[in-house]
Amino acid sequence: MTPRSRPPWRQLVGIPLNVLLFLLLMVMGWGSVAGFFAHPVRVGVVILHLIMIPVMTLSTSGRSRGQRSAPDWRPFFPLLAAHSLFTAFVMPYMDARDRWVLPGGDVTRWVGFAVLALGVLLRLGPMLELGRRFVSVVAIQEDHRLHTTGFYAAVRHPSYLGILLMDLGFAGVFRSAVALVLMPVVFWMFKRRMDIEEGFLVEQFGQGYRDYMGRTARLLPGAY
Repeated sequence: MTPRSRPPWRQLVGIPLNVLLFLLLMVMGWGSVAGFFAHPVRVGVVILHLIMIPVMTLSTSGRSRGQRSAPDWRPFFPLLAAHSLFTAFVMPYMDARDRWVLPGGDVTRWVGFAVLALGVLLRLGPMLELGRRFVSVVAIQEDHRLHTTGFYAAVRHPSYLGILLMDLGFAGVFRSAVALVLMPVVFWMFKRRMDIEEGFLVEQFGQGYRDYMGRTARLLPGAY
């Protein structure tokens, strides 16, 4: 990795700290370290997040605004932060105390973990595929080009699909009925983000992106 391509120190420190804080809040929400790690599903959740750290930290450009960027929908990141706190702390808290939980016991947990793992794959795959062009803001990086293959061949936002599947997976892992009720709100948040992103990409890539939109789905082929 050349000095030019090396992630900035804020990214090298900030992303791992954010993920570790997310995991720490989960344990705190559950109420005890031993209790949290007593179930293999929750151990698996931790392992998946530890796998995510080096990919998010070293393969992407973090929050770089690159050469050009679009202003975000202003409520997006505050809502995302609130949702992350709910996922990290409230879900484990309620699960540990059997409050508003889904039926199915361990079957629900394992199904949730499978969905979560698929979501992680769809989140990390585009990061590895795009590399330094992948950012968490709506922006164009240096030498940016339109990418329409691999994870992006059939859907325009595979990473957002990954996030939505991760949210659904967390609902299963922590048996959270409240999380299922909130899923339409999460979808609405990312729909607003996709509207902004696609408008920006049409401005940058013109007819090439319009043609790409015409032959792909936003999230699910044949559905949306």
